[in-house]
Amino acid sequence: MIDIVLWLAAFSLLLWLFMSLLAGRPVNPVGVFLGVLLAPIAFLIGVAAVLYLVAPLFIFIAVPLALLAGFVLALFVLSALAGVGMLKALIALILAALLLALLGVVLWRFPLPPSAPLRF
Repeated sequence: MIDIVLWLAAFSLLLWLFMSLLAGRPVNPVGVFLGVLLAPIAFLIGVAAVLYLVAPLFIFIAVPLALLAGFVLALFVLSALAGVGMLKALIALILAALLLALLGVVLWRFPLPPSAPLRF
């Protein structure tokens, strides 16, 4: 559980840093954190709404259109709460995800010392 909390904190910090750099001013860190927390909910709402409206009419494009609408809605929530434009939020999101993925690969390949055995 602690690894998810650490990932959330690192991702929010990187996203805040990249959004601040792209905006040219410090953005609201609480808004970025809330955007990271609320973006998956907005994604699910967007997917469900588009699937409900489009699935009976255009069954072949319903799923990709629903995923795109969910992503755009999640990006809108993130950019609105952070106070930056959607394009800057998208670029910051891509940069933060790439940097966090690269850090994960480095950590995975880096040999860690074994932990000391616990003796009681």
